[in-house]
Amino acid sequence: MYIALADSSVGDRKQMERLLERESDRRAHSSGVFYIETFGSTDALLKSPTIYDAYFLDVTDPDGDSYDIAKMIRNKGILSPIVFCISTIDYRQRGEELPGSMYLNKPVRVAELTSLIDEILDKKEKEHVPTIEFRDNKESFYLGEKDIAYMQGEDYKITIHLTDGSVRVANGFIDNVWKNLVSFDCFFPVNKKTIVNRASVEDITGLYVILRDKTKIPINLMHRKTIVDSLSS
Repeated sequence: MYIALADSSVGDRKQMERLLERESDRRAHSSGVFYIETFGSTDALLKSPTIYDAYFLDVTDPDGDSYDIAKMIRNKGILSPIVFCISTIDYRQRGEELPGSMYLNKPVRVAELTSLIDEILDKKEKEHVPTIEFRDNKESFYLGEKDIAYMQGEDYKITIHLTDGSVRVANGFIDNVWKNLVSFDCFFPVNKKTIVNRASVEDITGLYVILRDKTKIPINLMHRKTIVDSLSS
């Protein structure tokens, strides 16, 4: 399990790191070791390309506390549990509770940490959702297959049309995206520039794939058999 640890207090950060390492040692022959990465900077945490299985946060900076960081993590499409470690700020009262929020009081009691880790591992096993990584000019972001209706490539730009009607733009070539979708059987190419999610398709004609939002995407005849096979499977 990969864990991100961000704490404004150097002493608390080192102590939590030690406690997590002890938990890791105890679980090495059952759930496996923990890989813990510590951050003293919000910027460094948010720029990390890794999707962590859990985030332990107690950042009390004036420019942004743990709640602000958690919202940015969620905005990147990361759904991993976020553990708010409570010292000077009670994050239960900080704002509307974010999905996947967990709380741990300081000073940390070993029994409470052990129970919380048990819960995180259980969630990880039951609720793991594969995601696709994209990157724009500023950061990486992650989308699940249910988020994406279709994607279109143009030069080194990928326009991602989401199922909620919004659009995101990422850097990269559409051919490379297709190579990264090998484990997702819901996607198929419609033409050289377009990849579609089968769940978004309403109909197929001789010339077009028609989506549920009535978008018509022209079919490349070379891909027609792949399209028909994908929709019939």
